[in-house]
This record gives sequence, structure tokens and C-alpha cells, in this order.
Amino acid sequence: MSSKHFLPKDINSLVTNGLVAALYENENLSILEKERVLFYNKHDESKVTLISGGGSGHEPGWYGFVGDSMLSASVQGEVFASPNYRNIQAAEKVVHSQKGTIFLITNYTGDNLYFGMAAQNLINKYGDDKIRILRTTDDVAVTRSNGALVGRRTLSAITLMFKLLGACADEGYDIDDVYNFGASCNANIASVNAGLDHIHIPTHDKDQDFGKLGPNELELGLGVHNEPGVKKYPTIPTNEELIKMMLKLLLDKNDPERGFFNYDRGDKIVLQLNNLGGCAHIELLAILYEAIKQLKDDYNIEPVRVYHGHFVTSFNAPIFTLTLFNVTKSASAKFSDDKIFQFLDKPVSVTNWPVTLYSSTEPIEVKSRIITNFKHYDEEDTVEDNINALNGSASLVKVDPKLLKSIITAAANNVIAREPDLTEWDTKMGDGDCGEGLKIGAEAILKALAVDGIADDGSILESLSAILKIVKDDMGGTLGAILYIFLQGFVTDMERILKEHEITDLNEIFVKASEYAINNLCQYTKAREGHRTVMDVLIPFCRKYQETKDIKEAISKAYNCAEGTRKLKPKLGRATYVGIEDKQCDFPPDPGAYGVYEVLRSLDPRQY
Repeated sequence: MSSKHFLPKDINSLVTNGLVAALYENENLSILEKERVLFYNKHDESKVTLISGGGSGHEPGWYGFVGDSMLSASVQGEVFASPNYRNIQAAEKVVHSQKGTIFLITNYTGDNLYFGMAAQNLINKYGDDKIRILRTTDDVAVTRSNGALVGRRTLSAITLMFKLLGACADEGYDIDDVYNFGASCNANIASVNAGLDHIHIPTHDKDQDFGKLGPNELELGLGVHNEPGVKKYPTIPTNEELIKMMLKLLLDKNDPERGFFNYDRGDKIVLQLNNLGGCAHIELLAILYEAIKQLKDDYNIEPVRVYHGHFVTSFNAPIFTLTLFNVTKSASAKFSDDKIFQFLDKPVSVTNWPVTLYSSTEPIEVKSRIITNFKHYDEEDTVEDNINALNGSASLVKVDPKLLKSIITAAANNVIAREPDLTEWDTKMGDGDCGEGLKIGAEAILKALAVDGIADDGSILESLSAILKIVKDDMGGTLGAILYIFLQGFVTDMERILKEHEITDLNEIFVKASEYAINNLCQYTKAREGHRTVMDVLIPFCRKYQETKDIKEAISKAYNCAEGTRKLKPKLGRATYVGIEDKQCDFPPDPGAYGVYEVLRSLDPRQY
């Protein structure tokens, strides 16, 4: 849990400034600034008004869902504090409806009381047929016993209610129809949270460490304001384990305390995945995948609509919400399955509701769009085809298979042994992935030696071609691309030499190919000697090899240059972004340069 925040000088302006800023996103919004009421400035008073609100800190709830076919207005309180009844009444006044107003609220004490106060005053003014309060109660973590008096908590499913009731009201239905439809939907929505830590609230000065999770803990079923959950786990479960637990809470019909969600096979189900603010997008995509998989495999549920994103947040909370909505069980004679999907799919001009990109009301099918056997250009021609095209000249670049295997094995093992250092150096001066990327490639090469026998016949060209494919497919990153271009240039020129010249000296072939390879590489990168990159080893190594035709001297030069990067300030790459003092002159070695040296030193014949 981070306790750091971006805040204005006047912290009391946080909420109001944020709401004013929202006007720049959407021309359909206006604000009652003092009252902190954001409203749809094209509201039609002949349609039922829908108003929600609550404490700030949950953005885009609620302001992000104000607009046509959703909320008519939202009322924001202070951070995690309910709006006062006068501001709620101001919201009703600015979007007043002849048909009446529904307060669609969260089921928390303050919201119940303040919206209740406003409702009572408005009932006295307009009559009890013009004002309704509807609470969303989707949290299954609150058991029937514990929630007997106050009911279940509200999680992010309230935003689905905004969409459904807002579209219903926009089509002109009267207040009883909209209210009863909402009650039916609420009865068929269920949510649960899972989180890696609690929330730090910037405007609260008192100690917030109570209930804070340890570095490896996870809590299941917690609320959006640091309310306790169902259970804490001492270690973070895998996605597979976690989703299994969450779906059991949502879907176990035999649980007398939490069997809230009614469903049958074939029911049309909507899935919503909400990010409470601090979860990485890629991690939630993986969560979404696993949730859909287990719904199908374990419960015969295939979602018809999927919504994923920020709906209701809680500052930087590393928490997410899983929500299910049963469209079929919510349907009635007046509102069929198809009608409810029309409500869900109705276009809106709000800021934060995701665009619906499906139109069918059948379960979403993606299998036919997942392509697993795509044939790449470089897979159309085999290594054997390329070698055969040399008309037998490839035999000139064959060596003792045992020696070739030893050299390749040594290069891979050198890199693997050095990986901890490379990773440490890159963590200090870059993004930390260099060592791991080289290690992945090295391990793949060792596997190819053992399993695929890439050096079994002693062919240098075949071995290099196989290594090229590994570098291209498995390494990734900037260094992977540089090594690929260099090696591809080396192999290409070797093949050219064998086709066009009658050269039998293997060392001479290597010298000429290395000259071509480095010149070719320089066309694709601006990095040169002195820039503190892999080129600080590759360029002087190739130059020394061309001058002396002695691989031992070239390797010695590569070592000195790799060590020399300790004195070089970075001029290219991510290391240039690292804060460096002007007079600083001692650095860790460049990991890319040193990683390539570890490969090159395996070529020293004195080792074998």
C-alpha cells in the first residue's frame, strides 16, 4: 500500500477541482460547483430522473456515468464521506422530472441517511409517488446472518444498474416500471472483491495500518473502504486458485449463507471485471481469461457480455471486483431478455462507460478467432533448403561436431553463469531485463543442442541458422534484435562468399563475414563506440579481428572494451534516463556489452 499521493496545495480543493476538470472531457456535463453536483445539461424532464452519488475517491464513480441514458446527476461528498442532504436536493432540483426521481444509491450508512433525509423532504414537496430510493446490494461476502439488519454492501455492480435503469428511463417508462425493473436486476447481481492490500486515504491523518496486509498476503471479500473480508491468505494464490474461490462464493447454491445468485444452465449472463485502481491491466486481463474459462468449464456459464475496466475505484487499491448479472432471471413480461440487452447496448454520451462491441445475445464465442497455426514467412523455407541452395559449398564450413557442440555449450553456459551480474547491472542502469533475456536464449540453445541436435553434423551454417531462430523468437528486447541483425548479416555473407568465391580458409571466411555483419548492423542503430552499449564490444571486436585475423586478440580486445564501459556515461538506451551526477565516472559495466563478451570468449581455441 503506497501512502504517497499527488495532491493540490489546498487539499480541500481536491474533489471540486476534479469535478470541474471533468467538464473538459464531456460537453454534455455541467456542475453546481459549491454543491459538487455534476449533471447532464440536456436532461429531459419528461423522463424519470436517476440520481446517484457518494463519497469521492471512487472515480469514475459516480460522475463518469452522468449523461443521456444513464445518470441524470451525481452528487459527490468529501473523500469516502456521503454528500449532505441539501446537495442531494440541489441535484434533484437541477434535473427535476415530472415523472419522478429515483435515488440509486450504495448501501452504506451515510448514504442511506443523507439520501433518506433528502427523499423525505422531497416526498413532502412532491408526494411519495414521485420519489424512490433503490439500493444496490451485490456483495456476496456479507452473509445472510451478518447482513440481516442492514443488507449486503455495494460494490461496483451499481454501475451496471446505472446503465440498465438509465436506458429504461430514457425510453419513457414511468417511475414504477423503472423502479421495479431495477429491483429485479439488483436481485440477480452478485459481486465479490479480492485484494493484495488495503487503501491509503490521503485526507485521513490518523494511522491507517490497522488491517494492512503483509507483503505476501491476500484478502478475499474485502470492501471498498478497508472493510474486512471473508478470509486472509498467508500467500498469494495463483489466478487459477483465486478465481476458483471467488466463483464458489458467487455461485455455490448450497451455501446457505451466500447462495444469493440464482442461475440455471442456458441463462444469459453478463460478466463485469472492475479495477479498483491499483491493479496492472495485463494482470486483470489474465484474471478475466481465467474467470471466463472456469465459468464455462465448472459451471456451464458462457458470458454474453463482458465489461472490463475502471468502474468504481478506491484510490490506488490493488483490488478487483468480479461481478455476474443474470439477464434471464431479471426478465419479465414487460422487459424481455432482448429488451434488457437493448438497454445494455444502448449508446451513451457518458465519459466512462465502455463501448459495447457485441450485438448478438448468444454466448460469446472466440475460439474461431484464435489462430494457433499461423505460418510465418521465415518458416516457409527450412534451414535445409537454404543449405542445399549452396550447391555443396556448405561442406566447407563444417567442423568436428564435438568441437562445435563444446563452443556453443560454453557460450550458453557463460551467459547463464553471468546472468545474476548482468541483471544486477541492468537493474541499476536500465530496466533489469538484459540478463534474463540472454539467459532465456542461452537455455533455449542448450535445449536445441540436446533435443534437436543442431550441431550433430558439425555444420556451422545449420547451427547458426538454428541459433538465429532462437534469438529472434525467444530473446526479445533491444539486445535480442541487435544480436539477430548481426548474426543474420554474418550468415548471409557467409552464404554469399560460399556461392561467389573459391575460398577454403575458414578463418578468412569468418573475417569477411564479420566485417559485413558489423557494417550491416550499423545501418540499423545509431549506437557506436563510446555510447555505452553492446556496440562498445561488437565494433572493436570485429575491427581487431579484421586487422589481425587472430580470434584470440579480438577476444582480448572485447574483454578490455567490456570492462571499459565501467567508465562510460550512457548516451543511448534506457540507461540515459537514470539520474547521474555530472562528475560521476564509475558505473557498473554495460550488461549488454558484457553479455556479448561472455559469448565471444567461448570462441577462444585454447579452451578446447
